[in-house]
Amino acid sequence: MGNTSTWIAVIDDDEGIRRALLRLLRSAGMEAHAFSSGKKFLTSRCLNRPACILIDLQMPEISGFEVIEKLQVFDPELPVIVLTGQDVSEEQKKDRLGRVLRILHKPVHDIELFNTISLALNTKPTDSQTIYKDR
Repeated sequence: MGNTSTWIAVIDDDEGIRRALLRLLRSAGMEAHAFSSGKKFLTSRCLNRPACILIDLQMPEISGFEVIEKLQVFDPELPVIVLTGQDVSEEQKKDRLGRVLRILHKPVHDIELFNTISLALNTKPTDSQTIYKDR
């Protein structure tokens, strides 16, 4: 059964990346909301649970690793996709990112991102014709 939530959370401290991801997701007809830090996402009470999360690992205040650890306790079924510009060691993958659906490296190709989101939402992966069709 797929997730019934209708929006995607984008958590990244880089404003340019947040804007670009929001624009990309919205161009594909997806609802998305951005958060400039893990703390802002975790303390946000105005929104329902997202369908999935796109999160950076290196952020001030609360790292992506810490957000993922908290989600493991409070919402272990929430799909998490990591978008990172850094190398992730095998130890980090095993110890801190074990429940993450995928780790994608920036810059990520839009088709790879959409296919991973489709996997997170338990929907059929898309191709470029579907992603860019007029809505």
